[in-house]
Amino acid sequence: MLVGLLIGLMGGNWSEASCLAQESNIERRLKGEPKPAEPAPDPEPAPTSDRKAAPRPRTPAPPRKKPVPVAEPAPPAAPPDEAPPKPLDILVTVNVPKADILIGEKVVGVARRDQPLKLQLLPGVVRISATSENYLPFSQEVEIIPETKRLDIALDYDVGALFARYENPRTTNLVTAEEWEALVETANRHIEAGDLRIEYRALGLLGQGQLALRIGDTASAIPRLLEATRLVPASSIANYALGLAYLAANQPAEATTAFQRAIAANPVLPMAHYGLGLALLRRGQSREAIASLERAEALGYAPPELPLQLARALVAQRAYSAAIERLRPLMLSPSVEVLVTLGDAYAGQKKTDMAREAYETALQRNPSSPLPHARLGEMLFRAKKYKEARPYLQQAVELDPDGQQVNTTELRTLLQKAAGKKK
Repeated sequence: MLVGLLIGLMGGNWSEASCLAQESNIERRLKGEPKPAEPAPDPEPAPTSDRKAAPRPRTPAPPRKKPVPVAEPAPPAAPPDEAPPKPLDILVTVNVPKADILIGEKVVGVARRDQPLKLQLLPGVVRISATSENYLPFSQEVEIIPETKRLDIALDYDVGALFARYENPRTTNLVTAEEWEALVETANRHIEAGDLRIEYRALGLLGQGQLALRIGDTASAIPRLLEATRLVPASSIANYALGLAYLAANQPAEATTAFQRAIAANPVLPMAHYGLGLALLRRGQSREAIASLERAEALGYAPPELPLQLARALVAQRAYSAAIERLRPLMLSPSVEVLVTLGDAYAGQKKTDMAREAYETALQRNPSSPLPHARLGEMLFRAKKYKEARPYLQQAVELDPDGQQVNTTELRTLLQKAAGKKK
């Protein structure tokens, strides 16, 4: 009875609570309130320690991947706002007639004194070189910057090669005025750059003296060459050139000293021996002149005038036959001087007719030369043909009043003597 009462009470309370819960949910829905969360179920009890846990399924290992080669990292790209450098227009000028221009080891063109070479070069440091015949090679590293507009290349003349040609008896007469001008330009450029070594001063004076000597300006040549020998006393070339200038100025005594100094500096300089022979011959030292002229010939210097000069010296030594033999190779096209010397040799042999024929042939070749006039006048005077001698003597004095080629003083004396003679 009691049990049934309890069951009935419990059943009634549950129904009532259930109705109230339903009513409450409906009211909340009508009011828009959220449904309360249902209570979470209780967790399942953990298995006891004596119960074994079920084994976990094994996860298969992932397949092995083949190694991929690592590529070289790409160079960093240039910032988009930096443009590559542009080549610059450069003019290359030279101080020589023609020069090959090289950048590094590559020939890039030819520059001329009157026509610069146009190049395009990137900014930076480059090695520029230049080569030209008869000049020393030029090579230098230069930095090209945007402000660079031209590169001026100055090559030095090859002084050693010039002197070698000048001292060589086979090439000495081939040295040109342009080469001496190049020597002067090289020396002046170094002096203007502050290089005051006496060698450059001497080279400049030597070149200037040679140029003056070429045009016959001995008044300018002698002081320049004299100063060059003072600066470099042991220069065979400077002393030799000074001797030539003194000879051209008809100063054989000074020429003799200069040539002797040249020979002391270079005993095998054949042109100096030849010059010394000429100077001695003009001084009347014919025996010594023959020795010097033959020494020049033995050393390989045989200019066209050598046989004539030797013949003159031999005539002075009364070696007339030897003189004629020396002149024989020149008789195919004889000059006035050759014909006059031949006449002197015949006159020395007392072959008057042959001598007169030689002198008259010379006079026909060049009527303005005082030499044949003087020789004919002297020969006729010795033959006591004074009346016939007078016009020749007079003409010789008038053609050479300063006595450059003939002994005017002696001719005037003969003329005065002939004027007092009746014949």
